[in-house]
Amino acid sequence: MDYLQLCIDIETRARYDNAIITRMAITPFRFTEDVGISFQDLLDRTLYISLDQDEQASLGRVSDERTEKWWSEQDEDLRIESYYPTNNDLKINEAFAEIKRFISSWNYNHYHSHLWARNAHFEWGKIASLNDLILNHPDDKHVLNNWKWMECRTYNYILTGAETEKYDIKNDAPNFDAHKANHDSAADAFRILKLYEQII
Repeated sequence: MDYLQLCIDIETRARYDNAIITRMAITPFRFTEDVGISFQDLLDRTLYISLDQDEQASLGRVSDERTEKWWSEQDEDLRIESYYPTNNDLKINEAFAEIKRFISSWNYNHYHSHLWARNAHFEWGKIASLNDLILNHPDDKHVLNNWKWMECRTYNYILTGAETEKYDIKNDAPNFDAHKANHDSAADAFRILKLYEQII
């Protein structure tokens, strides 16, 4: 349990593995050190990046009508935060270089650190296929180890028997905003640690 854990969340313009990813967030934590940490402290340490959507589209990544409709129904503030391009969008190689720098600074272990997501299947395929676009050789490794994904919902179900989160994050994080990738990844880390605290 001493190894670094990473909670990951993305926002996208489609449901498919080749979806355009608009935002990505990574929240690092450790079970041995971070029990009792606040949501705000997790949010403050989260890497939050915007990705260049035009570059992705030029490489064949897609949007879909259902997801675009969902975004069109959201508040403008959320679309500005999570959907629209920004002045700080990173190219794919820049994004993965920044991720590598960030996780290295937290002592990420490619073989032992776990990657957590509320719906790991949704995140994993999209991030892996995006990383594939910048691999130059069959022996190149993905920045994030695709064999180390863990499912937040499964963890919750095993520990509580509940198929949804056992408590409302708003009790501990009144400033929480759903569908902002940095808030979602920090909230998932917070929930994981909260449940862990109850069993140790």
